[in-house]
Amino acid sequence: MSITSIIGIILLLWVAWDLFSGKAWLHREFTRANEPGAYWSTMLLWLLVALSCFFWEL
Repeated sequence: MSITSIIGIILLLWVAWDLFSGKAWLHREFTRANEPGAYWSTMLLWLLVALSCFFWEL
């Protein structure tokens, strides 16, 4: 298993935790209750970064 796959798995776990907690971090904390658009945009960004780890190899 490559290092990028391990990073991808860790990031997917992070995305799952953020879905559970309702809080996501980019440059600051976004909460699902107060800023739903920013929260879901941040979640989409982290998901894309996590998935890209499985297609990009070192």
